[in-house]
Amino acid sequence: MAPFKAIYLTSTGDITIKTILSPYQPHGSQTLIRVDYSGINPGDFRHFYMGMHSFVMGYDFVGTVISTGPESSFQPGDSVLGMTKPGHNRPSHLGAHQAYLLAESSYLLWRRPESLSPLAAVRLPSAAQTAADALFNVLGFAFPPLADSDTVSGIDPCNNAILIWGGAGSVGHAAVQLASAAGFSAILVTASEMNHALLKDAGATHCFDYRVGDAVVAEQIREAVRELGIPLKAIFDAVGKGLGVFELPGVTPGNYADSSCAIAKRCLSDEVLAAGSGPDGYRLCCVLPVLQDSEWLFALYSRKHDAEQEREYPGWWQRQERIVTWLVENHETVWKPLLPRPRVVNDSASALEAIRGSFEGKLGREKVVIRHPMV
Repeated sequence: MAPFKAIYLTSTGDITIKTILSPYQPHGSQTLIRVDYSGINPGDFRHFYMGMHSFVMGYDFVGTVISTGPESSFQPGDSVLGMTKPGHNRPSHLGAHQAYLLAESSYLLWRRPESLSPLAAVRLPSAAQTAADALFNVLGFAFPPLADSDTVSGIDPCNNAILIWGGAGSVGHAAVQLASAAGFSAILVTASEMNHALLKDAGATHCFDYRVGDAVVAEQIREAVRELGIPLKAIFDAVGKGLGVFELPGVTPGNYADSSCAIAKRCLSDEVLAAGSGPDGYRLCCVLPVLQDSEWLFALYSRKHDAEQEREYPGWWQRQERIVTWLVENHETVWKPLLPRPRVVNDSASALEAIRGSFEGKLGREKVVIRHPMV
């Protein structure tokens, strides 16, 4: 294995290129994977502002198994997709933004079906895992498509409505598709008008253009709910815009009343708001912590790698993994990759620029994927 480039996050928040000189060797249940593509996500750099640094960056990847430890369940030549575990100062072999990685037994790792293209597969893990956590853990809904042996129990989605704020992003788009597969009677989604046809094709029943103004879109959604005759009790904010958390230094937080969470909550009908939140009332979930309103709970892309999460929310990571495994296995009928096709970069300078741009919100709906090995 020749030396190869990896994208490294320093203790001071600099994103640099590190050359890996020594080849990784799998032991025990580890699996050595040649990374073909790794996906750039806002969390790649956001985690620095959550106290994590000094590691090779990257979480989502697609690749090929090169060799394995004696306890690995994979075979050389297997095509795989997966997601690495986060962690402060984690070993270099755990990062996805490099030409090779070692998948630990605790990784989220799936065999990639031939019918699932690498560029579609690399966009699936984090987005689908986060959406699954939001809908079927935090909001408490069941996922009926699973076989009895893999049951994810909860509130029956049938005869229920859900509002997904920001459906055109990776997580929101995954949430729309999982909500459709679960059987929600109404899936209300906000996005710019140019994305409405795409979202309806993915399963949305009602689309609203958030750009018409806060008060207008909120009333449009409330009116649609009145016409449906189904109370809106569940909201997933897949954007978390304007919350002022995990921001770049020097960024002044905006007015919380103008945030996506505050606007989305105003879409609840008066009688639902009067009943309050809780198991029998309305339930709110966001992709970021909402410090200004404790009724909003926080969705995580994975609860598998955190002992505290496993103690506080037993069984939740297993529910996520069952649903995403089902999605991989049934992708031909239920998974539509977010359009347009991702922009693929191969040079390290473009990759570093895209990582920062993704975190800073400069890429919009564009997804950037790194092809390895980088030059």
